[in-house]
Amino acid sequence: MNKSPGKKRRRHSIIAFEMIRLDRAAAEPLHQQLYRQIRDELVSGTFSDSSSRLPSSRELAIEVGVSRLTVNLAFSRLHAEGYLWSKPGSGTFVADPLPETFLSAQKPKAVGQLARSPRISDRVTNLLDERVGEQFDLGAPAAEVGAVFLPGLPAVDEFPLEAWERLRAQVLARKGANLLRYASNRGDADLRKAIAAYLCDFRGARCHPDQIVIVAGMQQAMLISAMALINPGEAAWIEDPGFPQARKVLAFSGAPETLC
Repeated sequence: MNKSPGKKRRRHSIIAFEMIRLDRAAAEPLHQQLYRQIRDELVSGTFSDSSSRLPSSRELAIEVGVSRLTVNLAFSRLHAEGYLWSKPGSGTFVADPLPETFLSAQKPKAVGQLARSPRISDRVTNLLDERVGEQFDLGAPAAEVGAVFLPGLPAVDEFPLEAWERLRAQVLARKGANLLRYASNRGDADLRKAIAAYLCDFRGARCHPDQIVIVAGMQQAMLISAMALINPGEAAWIEDPGFPQARKVLAFSGAPETLC
């Protein structure tokens, strides 16, 4: 039975890598270019058991015209991120499923909204907040690189994105679909163990991982603490000047007045 032209083209590409185009004059390293182009080809393609085997690093180095070390660096990252897997004595193959399987979802179908009057709880209504519209938008996405002294805006331009992406991919490749399941409501156990070890080694605080709770941000941490320590109707004391959202959190937790 003859294969469709699309499958013929894809099988030929995965074996010969004729789609690779390396720019030796570019600032991007050759191994990074090779990694990126192979990854994009894997994500956009469809492979069967007979077409998922890659050429050896030696064969690909000759095919593309680079050193074997360059190919090994690209393959190493693809392995770490879960795009490839190797079988001793058989070769290197395309992973199934690819990491994108765990990171993408189909767009939901549009559903008509039901007309109903808005309902807001008394607790929210009692929060004094006169901001409206764009005043809730901090404008962080449009902020330019440089020194910004507004509260709540970290120096994201200094964040090590490459290291973070590499570590994220390694964890995803190791745990896979397990990351999509419910875990402890105190946060990932491995992360809590690492934090406990750090606090012990560098801060002199001896604590057990079960005493650590991972939260999504400062306001969630303050809200959990306030709900655990303040009874409805009790007054709360905060600094003035201080974190402006702390007053809102304390009011939301049931404190009728916040004393400064």
